[in-house]
Amino acid sequence: MEGKTGKYLKYAIGEIILVVIGIVIALQINNWNENRLNNIAVKTYLNNLIDELTNEQRVLEFFVESHSFKYYSMKYLLIMEGTNMYDPVADRKTEIPPFKPIPYWNKKIPTVYDEEFIQLTYSMMHRAQFPPMEGATLEELKSTGMYSRINPKLKIAINNYYAFKQNDFNGKVQSLALDFQVSLAKDGYITTDTNKLADPISLIRNNPGRIGIIKRMIRESGWTILSAINSKERNKKLIALTEKEIATL
Repeated sequence: MEGKTGKYLKYAIGEIILVVIGIVIALQINNWNENRLNNIAVKTYLNNLIDELTNEQRVLEFFVESHSFKYYSMKYLLIMEGTNMYDPVADRKTEIPPFKPIPYWNKKIPTVYDEEFIQLTYSMMHRAQFPPMEGATLEELKSTGMYSRINPKLKIAINNYYAFKQNDFNGKVQSLALDFQVSLAKDGYITTDTNKLADPISLIRNNPGRIGIIKRMIRESGWTILSAINSKERNKKLIALTEKEIATL
């Protein structure tokens, strides 16, 4: 009986060991499969993020173009008015890129009085565009909790990218354009009334308040152009880092 009991215990212990080993293997397979599925999900989110960043490159380029028109067209208004020109050297050392023709003005900035250009400048003054601050993909990635699975270096780059954009694209140009419209309204005008005036420059002539607003808009448009250019460079670097992260998954 003692011999049979010993054999039974050895058999039972062996069975238990086999069961434990089976459970451990199953857990390892389950963890491996779960990690594999999570990596696939993260990779999908990161690929979608790259698509959004790529689309944002075009938005930022459009932002540079639209604010370049504001910058140079409003400087033109001051030249035609005959006032002291805004000096950007006091604010920055970086030069603003030369104006490039765009769809709604596919010519050079005029150097003489041009009523068509003046009217266009007034009408485009209040049209400010904003690039997206943060894409839906990143928000979704954060909400799933998978953001914690991303390499810390990439997370820092993503956070810095959107933090810079939040700071740089603050809507100051649009706010100043609204101030200008309010100023015109006090005299019974809106920006599209320029085509009814024999001399649209008269709206700012000998008006220090409006001239001051235009100078501030030139300054903020200049900063916005440089910010958009810098964002494009950070955008490209972030795409490269994200592609590198995807390759490790």
